[in-house]
Amino acid sequence: MHTLEYSTKKITTTSIYLSHDKQYFRTLVGDRKFVVISSENLIKTYPEIFHNVNLITIDDTEEHKNLATVESIIGKLSALGIDRSYIIIGIGGGIVCDITGFVAHIYMRGVRFGLVPTTLLSLADAAIGGKNGVNYLNYKNMIGSFDNPDFIVANSDFVQTLPEVQYMSGLGEIIKYALIGNSEILKILSSDKEKVLARDSSTMQKIIAEAINTKIEIVKQDPTDKGIRHILNFGHTIGHSIEITENIPHGIAVVKGINAATDISVKTGLLSDDKAKQIKQLLSSYGYDISYHLGEKHIEAMANDKKKENSNINFVLLEDIGKPTVRNLTIDKIAELVG
Repeated sequence: MHTLEYSTKKITTTSIYLSHDKQYFRTLVGDRKFVVISSENLIKTYPEIFHNVNLITIDDTEEHKNLATVESIIGKLSALGIDRSYIIIGIGGGIVCDITGFVAHIYMRGVRFGLVPTTLLSLADAAIGGKNGVNYLNYKNMIGSFDNPDFIVANSDFVQTLPEVQYMSGLGEIIKYALIGNSEILKILSSDKEKVLARDSSTMQKIIAEAINTKIEIVKQDPTDKGIRHILNFGHTIGHSIEITENIPHGIAVVKGINAATDISVKTGLLSDDKAKQIKQLLSSYGYDISYHLGEKHIEAMANDKKKENSNINFVLLEDIGKPTVRNLTIDKIAELVG
């Protein structure tokens, strides 16, 4: 028997542009042919962006973030004659960005892509870091890939037209960054609450830039989510279970998950009561309902979490504000601690 061995290392570089030009992607594409994936609602809000482009529209809801949508897009790409000479541009929120990256990864075994995130959630988090994918049944992002776009155009002006619930969902992820170590975001959230809630343009630019920088530094150290990148899941293990079972927007569910993780941090002796009180006051000051109750369906959702290894989950806790730690906990232990 002959054994053949080989190794490859795929290195991709993503350029992130902080731009106020909503059509800056056209400049970046240059003479290359391109096709755009976006949602009907965004096209109605910003019709000028989509003038004279090959356009594929999708329903950007969690229930349509699945393989059926991926297959539909691939059929449309094929019908349009899209080949590897094209670049696929995803313009929209986290769902559009996740699906675009996954489609680009598998279509013709790989087509380059770029992203224009348009929600606070995607600007600050979802579009950054190279994670792409879709849900499977009730399992969030169960099918996916790691693949970085050629570019990301981050324009904080999109935040101004978001519905309030989408804005507050994105703000939940911003709060996460503050609590896991970005002191500048924490300072802004604590001292400039009125500006944050009013979506002050300058404040939004600062917050989004800080969030992007934080995620980039973490992802550079751990591109495939094997170590330090786990801290980005603070509030997410329980948050995802709440999101799935109670149909709550992602970032709002994450805030509940942050509160639960804070309680567990106290119960395990890692975090002081005073620090926990500060965290809860911050969450409540922005009007979030931070209450939570986990039942059998929540526990079942956690048991199907893609971060689970055997019966354990790498669960993010806090030793202090700005000092996250990852502990390997069983599902049963988590359930006991939040019970």
